[in-house]
Amino acid sequence: MKYLLFFTIVFFNLEANDRITYAEGSNNNCSVKFEELVFDGLNTHPSIEMSRETIKAAEFEVDIAEWGYFPTPSIEYSVKSGDKNKITTRLDQPIWTGGKIDSAYDKAIAMKKEASHELNENRYKLIDNYVDALKEYLKTKKKIKALNHNKSKFYDLSQMLDRFIKAGELSLTDKNLLNSRIASLSSDLIITKSKHKVSLIQLEILTGKKINCKIDFNPQDMLPTQINVDKLVSELQEYHPTLKMMDAKILAAISEVDSAKSKMWPSLVLRAEHTKGTIYDESNPETETLVYLNLNISTGAGLSGLSNIDKAKIDISRTKFEKSSKLKELLDLLMIDYTNYITSVSHTQMILDDIEIAQNIFESNKRLFLSQKKSWLDLVNSLSELNKQKIKYVELLIDKNILEYKIALKTGRVDLETLEVAF
Repeated sequence: MKYLLFFTIVFFNLEANDRITYAEGSNNNCSVKFEELVFDGLNTHPSIEMSRETIKAAEFEVDIAEWGYFPTPSIEYSVKSGDKNKITTRLDQPIWTGGKIDSAYDKAIAMKKEASHELNENRYKLIDNYVDALKEYLKTKKKIKALNHNKSKFYDLSQMLDRFIKAGELSLTDKNLLNSRIASLSSDLIITKSKHKVSLIQLEILTGKKINCKIDFNPQDMLPTQINVDKLVSELQEYHPTLKMMDAKILAAISEVDSAKSKMWPSLVLRAEHTKGTIYDESNPETETLVYLNLNISTGAGLSGLSNIDKAKIDISRTKFEKSSKLKELLDLLMIDYTNYITSVSHTQMILDDIEIAQNIFESNKRLFLSQKKSWLDLVNSLSELNKQKIKYVELLIDKNILEYKIALKTGRVDLETLEVAF
């Protein structure tokens, strides 16, 4: 008995201190929208900055590939013992390369598209991480409020119990039963506050700054009342950045095949050449200007050119299978979110009905207890069940809102740059 009372007093003191801390935070009237936090992350997160630099590098690669269509200047300087030297300047203009320049340009364009889609994929992942952290933040915030409300109801019972004990109707055993329930609530409240703090830290890490205000999340109806699953699947296939990035990789692999094939063909170059001086026979002209066509081909050692073509074709098949694997993975996640969303929607009304029933049972037990037709244990248990159903309802609503947002994100309804929602 002494240990139980000591345990209860310790929890009461801990909870009193926590309640003061939380009240100080609640007096802060400032608030920040969830979208504003995400914008901070989209502008400053290292993965986003890295993707932007990758796009810049890809743009330079496109410029380099475009210059391949233009003449290439070169200078050659030769010197021999004594005062003999020769300077040759050339200007080579490609006439026909068998597709070498085109394939290099196509690959650069594909890599630029891949870099752009990779940026959107990193935005998608970052937003998804924000939503996961927000889910825990909202759940713990609502649960803290519900637990504090539940404790106040148990304190009301405690005051009523004290009057019955003074009247000799109940014993200290009943008081200890109630204290154990309050201690359990206090323990749950401390754990929930710790989880709430962790979720806030996770959001601060994603944002890169301290969050001193409460976070507002006011989701609108992002999905229609009657959801067409086939439409969700088609929207995911059309808009998901990961799949678009895989499409760009396939284009790059196709350009690699074209590049390998082009090496089996000769290149025709128009060359303008000017030579000044000589290092050979003095009878050679000191200055000479030539314009001629140069035809050259280099297929590599043996039949290695054909092997390179086969290897490039295999890369196309591998990338296509990789896309199929990614698509299956994304569809599995979509179906899980869809199933959980439908479940949360269908259970919402059921939980409301359960709350109404639990409320009626509690009030009935309270009346019957006062008329000595129900035990104190029945009254305490009915209040615990009512509190349990209320917390379940709060968590269910948050799950519904978060799942709706995640489905909208997966199906391209959320703009990855502006966060605007398309209905």
